[in-house]
Amino acid sequence: MSKNAMWLTIIFAAAIVGAMLGPSLSSVIGETAMLILAPIFLIGIIIFIVWALSNNKSGVKADAAATADARTMRAAEGKARIYVTRRGFVAALQGMDVTLNGTAKGQIKSGQMLMADVAPGTHHIHVATAKAKLARPAEIDVEVGAGGVVVIDAMIEMGALKGGVKLTRLDAAKARENVHATKLILWEVPPT
Repeated sequence: MSKNAMWLTIIFAAAIVGAMLGPSLSSVIGETAMLILAPIFLIGIIIFIVWALSNNKSGVKADAAATADARTMRAAEGKARIYVTRRGFVAALQGMDVTLNGTAKGQIKSGQMLMADVAPGTHHIHVATAKAKLARPAEIDVEVGAGGVVVIDAMIEMGALKGGVKLTRLDAAKARENVHATKLILWEVPPT
């Protein structure tokens, strides 16, 4: 995550909280107490946001040739291709740790994808937020034949107290849209 994005997120969150709580708290507790409590509260929010984003990794973007190959959505001869894409606004800066078949590992944020050429068969995908306490993880098994392509969309659904990761297998039209709208990120530990 870039420093600009982090600070914009912090400022945006603080502005919303201040606008919602500031006037009512000020009238209840008085101006002097508010001048003391406001900075403490703001610092608390900043600490929480930094903690929530602290396990994020800045993934390595694929070069133009690898991205062009990914966007063809064609598997290599005798192989199958699996994509995990992420789009959307909810928790967009929170990294999602993706594990394929228990060995390949990578992390994506909103607007990014991972791609793997694999042997035909059934493959297990596990996705969790980088800060595991923030959302429940999700798993999905996908079966794909030789020459087949599967696109899984990963998103965070918010709950009352805790969100959860949701994985959806996309149809051909939505799959193509997601693959063309996201940036290819390289795996930290590539698939074997």
